[in-house]
Amino acid sequence: MTTRVRCLTIPARNPAALARFWGGVLFRPVIDGSDGLHLQMVEGNEPQALYFTPSAARSFPGDGPFLSVGALCGTIADEVGRLVSLGAQLLDEQPGDLRSVMMLDLEGHPFRVELSEEELLDEEVAPLR
Repeated sequence: MTTRVRCLTIPARNPAALARFWGGVLFRPVIDGSDGLHLQMVEGNEPQALYFTPSAARSFPGDGPFLSVGALCGTIADEVGRLVSLGAQLLDEQPGDLRSVMMLDLEGHPFRVELSEEELLDEEVAPLR
C-alpha cells in the first residue's frame, strides 16, 4: 500500500484573503469548490492542494495546518489500522460511512486520513453500474 500527501489544510481567520495571498505567491488561481476555497497545485506535486478553512480568532494547540493523506488502494479502515499499528491515535471515531477521520501522530499533531484512491474511483463509477 502506498500513501501520499493529498493536501495541506490551513485554518485562517479570513480564509478568502489568505487564499488570495497564497494564490499570488504561487501563481495559482483560487478555486471555490464544494470542499471550500483551495489552490490546485501542479500535477505531480505533493501536496496537490492547499485548503483554507475558517478558524477562531485565537489560535489553540492543534489549531494549525495539518496534512491530509490517503492510500492509493484498499480502504480507509485498512489505512487507519495500518497507521494505528505505526503508533498513530484515532482522534474521533465515528460509526457509519466515513469519508475521512482525524488522527494524531506520535507527537500529538493532528492529520486527516481520507478515502483511498480506489474508494474514490469506486464512488465515481458506482452510479454508472
